[in-house]
Amino acid sequence: MFSFKKHLPLLFLLLAIALSSCDGRDKKHRTTQQDLIENKALDTFSDVVTYFPEKYTQVVTDTILSNGFEVKINTSTDMKNSVLNAFKVDTTNHKHYYRDLISKIEVSKNGQIILSEVIGKPFFLKFDNTLEDYFKISNLTGVWLDEKSALTKDEIFIYILFNKPETDYSYLYKMIINNQGEYSIKEIEEVD
Repeated sequence: MFSFKKHLPLLFLLLAIALSSCDGRDKKHRTTQQDLIENKALDTFSDVVTYFPEKYTQVVTDTILSNGFEVKINTSTDMKNSVLNAFKVDTTNHKHYYRDLISKIEVSKNGQIILSEVIGKPFFLKFDNTLEDYFKISNLTGVWLDEKSALTKDEIFIYILFNKPETDYSYLYKMIINNQGEYSIKEIEEVD
């Protein structure tokens, strides 16, 4: 018959071999990234998505000038439209979405509204459809009143800036508005 005492050393030897082969030494020097690649789970962790700004923002300025003009600029985040800047660092895909801005401008002269416009990409494309390709990679980043324009009685200046995110490539425009609410737009600067 089977003698337990006789085969006990052999049984301990087999048990020791079995336990030592399961100690995980082969995985000790592996990275988490290698395990994720092996299990085909890396793709679920390799995208980092960031929005700028993260939340809806709104800035309202209401300026009364000494030359009789009153300018209201309401700038808010366009939560539906953004520009994507995608890049890869090591094995991580980064996606930065830069949200567009929309500015509503209302200009009054001596208490009478003479101009009301929504400033954004569609507004500029009405005048210059050659900007369409540039607008795919850039966004509206600022609209502001030049308060020095209050020194003249007949007109005011509003500056409008479009910028390609994470670059210095931009277009700056000057909107010149006269007493009757008529306006013209001139490109001030293009920076590469």
